[in-house]
Amino acid sequence: MKKATILAIILAVSITAFSQEKEFQTIFDNQDLRISGMGGPFMQFTSVAGEFAFMMGGGGAVLLDDFFIGGYGLGLATSIPDYKNPNSNDRLSLGHGGFWLGYALFGEKPVHVTFSTLIGWGEFGVMEYGGYYPYVRDKIFVLAPTIEAELNLTRYFRIGVGATYNIYTMVDEYIHGYKGSDLSAAGGFLSFKFGWF
Repeated sequence: MKKATILAIILAVSITAFSQEKEFQTIFDNQDLRISGMGGPFMQFTSVAGEFAFMMGGGGAVLLDDFFIGGYGLGLATSIPDYKNPNSNDRLSLGHGGFWLGYALFGEKPVHVTFSTLIGWGEFGVMEYGGYYPYVRDKIFVLAPTIEAELNLTRYFRIGVGATYNIYTMVDEYIHGYKGSDLSAAGGFLSFKFGWF
């Protein structure tokens, strides 16, 4: 009985010591990794088919330290005539959404630089003036790299001003007469981001 008790004590001490030596590790429970979120409206001032275009939308993202990943949506808010058919009152329509990826360089500084990219899918079309839905529809793919000067106005609010370039691909010229180069253009970018930074 005495030997069994001593053996049980030695076994218990060994298991306790062994379990203290091993530390359970995970990928996302890193104490130094700060996870939070942000979102808000943003807009582009660019051109579509050679005409001034105001694009309005917004997005939301998960912040992993200074990296962020999320989603966005953006649509054409100005009325642009279909110049391929000058005798009609038709207007162009354009909208897309998808992934929003980025990085804030020295994001803790009051003024810093942010790099981001919109990667999305959408639709370019032609619709009758005053109409709500395009009668010509073309599925497109969009890539829009952006660089911003970002200002930390408060702990929970940032404003970004910068430049972007919209690259439209998979545009089928045979459907409506427009090429990807007719739609792709540089532009200005303005964002309002609310979150825990």
